[in-house]
Amino acid sequence: MQIYIVLHHEVMGTEEDFRFDEMVFFTASTLKKALSMIKKCGVSRYSYWEIQTQKIDDLEWPEHVGYYGLRGGKLTAPPYEKCVAAFKKERPWDLEN
Repeated sequence: MQIYIVLHHEVMGTEEDFRFDEMVFFTASTLKKALSMIKKCGVSRYSYWEIQTQKIDDLEWPEHVGYYGLRGGKLTAPPYEKCVAAFKKERPWDLEN
């Protein structure tokens, strides 16, 4: 059985000391369902999605399917610079105090 793994990538930290973090948000039985989940989920502007595919009980690494924007549009590459700019503009570290 093939599954689709939906990973959420987000900038974390402070203006001077930030990094990208990733976390598995969902698994889905089809790519269509994985994209539907992305479209229904609200996340920060300084993040993006990645979808991988994997066979259940397989020891091999998952296969990269693609990177996706906040609304599920396919991206040609991870939007690192755009996410960092949005992160610095929103200044989430100021909200912690």
